[in-house]
Amino acid sequence: MTAFLAVLWALALAATVSAQPTAGGKITGVVVFGLLIVFTVGGWALVARGRSRLEVSHDAVVYRKGTVAPTELRRAHGESLRVLPRLSDGSVIRPARLVLLGSGGVVPLAGFSADQVRAACEAQGWRFDGGSQLAVNDAQRWLHAGRSGEAAQLIELLGPFPDAAADGDADTSLAAAVLEDYGDKLIRRNGSAARGAYRRAADAQRAFAARAASADEGVARMAQAGRIDGKAQG
Repeated sequence: MTAFLAVLWALALAATVSAQPTAGGKITGVVVFGLLIVFTVGGWALVARGRSRLEVSHDAVVYRKGTVAPTELRRAHGESLRVLPRLSDGSVIRPARLVLLGSGGVVPLAGFSADQVRAACEAQGWRFDGGSQLAVNDAQRWLHAGRSGEAAQLIELLGPFPDAAADGDADTSLAAAVLEDYGDKLIRRNGSAARGAYRRAADAQRAFAARAASADEGVARMAQAGRIDGKAQG
C-alpha cells in the first residue's frame, strides 16, 4: 500500500509539472506532491521501525522491536522451550510467550503464530520438553520477581510440584506460595478469580502437607492450608 501511494504521488507530481504552464505552478506541484511522498515514505519507515521481529537460529532466539534492546534466549543457558499461552485475568495482560526452561528467559510472541514459531525452533534443533525441576526453578524465580501470574501458568502447564517448598519457607509449598501471591494481585480487580487462585493454593498446600516427613511438619503445613482457605472464604 505504501509503495502504491508513493508511486501514485510521483505520477501525480510528474503530471502536475508537465501540465502547469507557469514556473510558479510547477514549483507548487513539486512542493505539494514532494511532501506527500516524503510523509508517505516516512510514515512507512516509522511503522517498519516499530514492527517486532523474531530471529531463530541454532544458538539463540532473539526478539527485536524498534529501538528497544533485544531480548534473547540463548542455547548456552538451555535448550528446552515451552509456550505459555496469552494471560488475561483482569489485572494483567500478557501475550503468549516463549520460555527457555530453567533460565527464567522469556520472549513475547505477540503478532507471531505459536505453531510457526515452534516449527522454526524445532528446525534449528530446539526441543519443546524439559522436566518439572527446570520449571520449579523458573516458578521460584518469577515469584521473587513479582511475576506470579506467569509462574501460575507454568505450574498449570508443568506442575503441580507437590514436593517443592517455597524458598525461605519450608512449611509452604511453592505452588501454594505462587497461587496465593497471584490471588493477592487479583483481589482488587477480579475477586472471583482471586478466590479461585486461593482455593487452588489451599489444595496445593494440602497436597504438600500429605508429603510431610513428620506429624509436626504435617500440622504446620496444614495450618498454612487453613490460613489460605480463610482468604478463599473471605
